[in-house]
Amino acid sequence: MKVELKLSPDTLIAISHVLQNVYCFSIGNIEVLQKVHKSIGFQLAETFEKKVKSQLKKHNLFEADKKIKISFKYYEAWSLHAILIDLIGTADTTYQKTLIQKTINEINQKL
Repeated sequence: MKVELKLSPDTLIAISHVLQNVYCFSIGNIEVLQKVHKSIGFQLAETFEKKVKSQLKKHNLFEADKKIKISFKYYEAWSLHAILIDLIGTADTTYQKTLIQKTINEINQKL
């Protein structure tokens, strides 16, 4: 099963920025579920980082409103949903929090 998301460039950048915080958390005595989130979170952070870099290279002023389609496997979408819920508080601005919350709601509907 695949879950497809259509994200704006701003949303893509906001999620990528928040997912960078996955690397900062310590890995001491944590539960198995948290280890799963962390390992999938590393993959998701890399995926979003690559997507942001490619979009910045292709950035065109006339296509600023164009949505970017990303497909996830079901477990990746489920993990992204859980990680974004945990890390939404680390977003810098309320605009980023709003974009991330909209993505959380969209993923929740598709799961």
